[in-house]
Amino acid sequence: MRGILKINIIALFFLLNLSLYAQKTYPETFEQEFTESFRTKPKLDIKLDNRFSFIRSDDVKTLGVKVGLSFNRRFKVGLGVNQMITSTGNKISVNDTIRSVDLDYFYFSPYAEYTFYNSKKWAFSLAAQLGFGEARYEYKLNNKEVELAKTLVLSYEPAMLIDYKIIRWFGIGTGVGYRIVYYKRSVIEERFSSPQIIVKLKIYLGEIVRTISGKEWQIDD
Repeated sequence: MRGILKINIIALFFLLNLSLYAQKTYPETFEQEFTESFRTKPKLDIKLDNRFSFIRSDDVKTLGVKVGLSFNRRFKVGLGVNQMITSTGNKISVNDTIRSVDLDYFYFSPYAEYTFYNSKKWAFSLAAQLGFGEARYEYKLNNKEVELAKTLVLSYEPAMLIDYKIIRWFGIGTGVGYRIVYYKRSVIEERFSSPQIIVKLKIYLGEIVRTISGKEWQIDD
């Protein structure tokens, strides 16, 4: 899996550079697109994603839910909540006793996306989110969770995303990215900075409502 991640990260930076080159080459087109998109009436953007990364030698999964606004199917902004749902452990000395502890990590993530290619089936996007959250060590004592240490964690996560619409109602998405942590206290020993693989299941609620009821909902497709 690590080898696949390295290949994906190289591809990510190649595509990022390609997109930046296109924006520098055609700045008027990008600026015009940006201005015109934010003049349109926004639609609701709802998504669920899984982010697979590494903490030490453990594979961990973070589940995220995002709600925001989509402008002209090109620019999206909003807020997400994320929870690490795969437990990873460590051994910490507590009062001269070595205890096995679990790591809990939860954070909020303002996000922005730019879709630079969009067709009936495919969408290619550049995305970034900031992370503001908390990580902590916990252990069980007499069947109760005891908090041992915690820290504020600030992060930045750029990513390249690809979506494919299978049928009118459902699609899938994937992507590669990197979590860069720029603040974390040393009381939590783990290194959170890591490559990421992103997997999404897309449900096009707008299409479902239109098909069933014939009514139009302001939800992004």
